[in-house]
Amino acid sequence: MTEKSLSISHLKISNILGIDELEFSPEGFNEIRGKNGAGKTSVLEAIKAATGQGHDATLLRTGATEGEVVLVLDDGVEIKKRVTETRSVTKVTGADGKQVTKPAEFMKSLVDSLSVNPVAFLSAQPKDRVKVLLEAMPIEVDAERLEQMSGIPPILDGSIHGLAIIDEIRARVYSDRTGTNRAVKEKDNTVNQLQLAMPEVPGGAEGNEDELRAQVEAATLAKDNELNRVRDKLDGIKAENQKQIDTIRAESQAKVDEVRAEVQRQIDEIKAKGLVDAEELTSTSNAAIEAIQTKERETERMAGLQREKTIKTHTDTVGPINQTLESIRTNRSAHARREQALATIKQMEKELEDLKKDADDQTKSLEQIDAYKLELLESLPIPGVEIRDGEIYRGGVVFDRLNTAQQVEIAVEIAKLRAGELGVCCVDRLECLDPEAFIAFREQVLESGMQLFVTTVNGENFNVQTTAQPA
Repeated sequence: MTEKSLSISHLKISNILGIDELEFSPEGFNEIRGKNGAGKTSVLEAIKAATGQGHDATLLRTGATEGEVVLVLDDGVEIKKRVTETRSVTKVTGADGKQVTKPAEFMKSLVDSLSVNPVAFLSAQPKDRVKVLLEAMPIEVDAERLEQMSGIPPILDGSIHGLAIIDEIRARVYSDRTGTNRAVKEKDNTVNQLQLAMPEVPGGAEGNEDELRAQVEAATLAKDNELNRVRDKLDGIKAENQKQIDTIRAESQAKVDEVRAEVQRQIDEIKAKGLVDAEELTSTSNAAIEAIQTKERETERMAGLQREKTIKTHTDTVGPINQTLESIRTNRSAHARREQALATIKQMEKELEDLKKDADDQTKSLEQIDAYKLELLESLPIPGVEIRDGEIYRGGVVFDRLNTAQQVEIAVEIAKLRAGELGVCCVDRLECLDPEAFIAFREQVLESGMQLFVTTVNGENFNVQTTAQPA
C-alpha cells in the first residue's frame, strides 16, 4: 500500500450551508449519499472552508449567526473554523494541546490544494490533463547532460516543465535527423546517377606528345630545308642562265655593231651581205637564248616536281603523327572528364559517409534523450507516465486508451501529489462514473492512502457511508 498521508479522523459541522449538525469519523473513502438538496455538497464545502483562507459569509446556514467546522487530524491536530456574518476565525491546536500561533501559515504548509478532482481529471481535455500532471510532477533537468546528448543547449525556464524542455530538445534533434536522412537519400541518388553517367575508359592512341611534336617539327624543318635547297639551286641556275643570256646578247650585239661599221665602208658591195650576216647573228643569238630559256623552264619544272615530292613526303610523314597527337589530345580530354567525374563521386561519397555518420549520431542522441527521459520518469511517483505531443501516455499507451483502472490510478495519484501533506480530496457528483469506474476509483483511493469525501445522488435520505483503508 502507498505511504499514507495525514487524514481527517473526526469531522463536525454546525450551521454551514445546508448542514444543521453533522458529526462523524471519516475513513479512507467517505461516500455522502442523498437526494438533491439534502446537503451533500455542503459537507465538501465545509471541509474546503476549514482548510482554506479568507472569509465567506455565504457559508452560514440560513438563519444562523455563527457556524463552525471542526477537523481533527489523525495526528491529533485540531482545526476549528468559526464563521459569522462579519468574519471567519481559524484556530489550530497541536497534538500537544498548544495553540498554533500562526494558523494561516500552518494551513498553507499543510494543504496544497483540496480542489484537485480526480473525476474531473478523467473527463478533462488532454491539454488540461497534461497541465495538471506537469504541475503535480515537477522535474529538474540536467542542462549540461542534456546538451552533451543532443548538442543543443537547453533553455531552462521556470515556467516550462522539465519534460516539455526534454521534448522540445528531442523534437529539434528529430527534425535535424529527418533533414539529414533526406540529404542522405538525395546525395545517394546523386552518386548513383554520376556512376551511371561515368565516361568509359578512353581507348585509342597512346604516346608521348612531346616526342611526337618533336618528330613533326623535325619533319617540317627537313621539308623547309629541302624546299630552300631547291629554291636556292633554281635561283642559281636562273642566275647562271641569265648571265649566259646577257653574255650572248652582248657578244651578238658587238658583232652586229662591227658588221654595221664595216657595211658603212663598203656600202654598195658589202651592204647586202652585211645585213644578211647581222640577221644571221641575231637569229643565232636568239636561238641560243631560246635554248637556255627552254633549259631553264625544264629546270623549273623539275624543281616544282621536287617541291611537290618534298611536300608530299612531309605530309605523309607528319599526317599520321598529327592524327596520333589529336587522338592523344582527345584521350587526354576524355581522361580528364573521367578523372573529374571520379573526383566528384569520391567527394560526394565522403559527404555521404559524413551525413550517414551525422544521422547515426542523431539517432544515438534520440536514444540517449529517450533513456534520460525514461530515467527521470522512473523516479517519479507515477511510474511509466510520460507526455508526448500534448498527450499523457503510460507504458507507451495514450491515456484515453488505457483501461479504466489505469486511468483512475493516474488520476488518484495526481490528486494525491497535489493534495499536499493533508491527503484529503473532495469530489462532487461521483454518480457520473459508471459502476466499473466507481469501484475502480474507490479501490484505487483506498490503496493510495488518500482520504476522499465524495457525493452521490440517489433516492435515499442523507447518509454517510465510510470504507476503511486496507490494513
